[in-house]
Amino acid sequence: MAPKAADITPLQPQADSAPASGGQTVNWPAWINADCTPPAQLDQQPRPRRHTTPFISAHWFPNGLETTVVFRLEVTAQGQLGRVAYQPADADPRIVKSILQSLKRWQFKPGMRQGQPVTSCFEQPYQLVFPRQEVDAPRTPTMNTDPQ
Repeated sequence: MAPKAADITPLQPQADSAPASGGQTVNWPAWINADCTPPAQLDQQPRPRRHTTPFISAHWFPNGLETTVVFRLEVTAQGQLGRVAYQPADADPRIVKSILQSLKRWQFKPGMRQGQPVTSCFEQPYQLVFPRQEVDAPRTPTMNTDPQ
């Protein structure tokens, strides 16, 4: 049976700094609090204008996997992707690399404060579900030994 494709779901962007899924407290890097305009001070949150979906192969996880990886994205006043952080820190590096490659192609509308674009941040969670792959039992080749 061919492996099923993973269900990769970019969840709704979240501008607040609430704990990541599962209610766990997330320790984000200091630059997020130091350099990002707090969501409560924004007239308009940063928004993706164009986004792409990462390619993550189900072959990487033959035993299945269900996880959520949360990316914190910095969007500059010019609408460019700035720094990026993610949780959990021990997320599979192949997943992280694929999502980062996808994020580099995103385009943004910057956050606005008092009518001016400002550097701000938002969370972009990805919920990934990879079903366990059923492996067919190897078949023994059969030979036709009947006389022809």
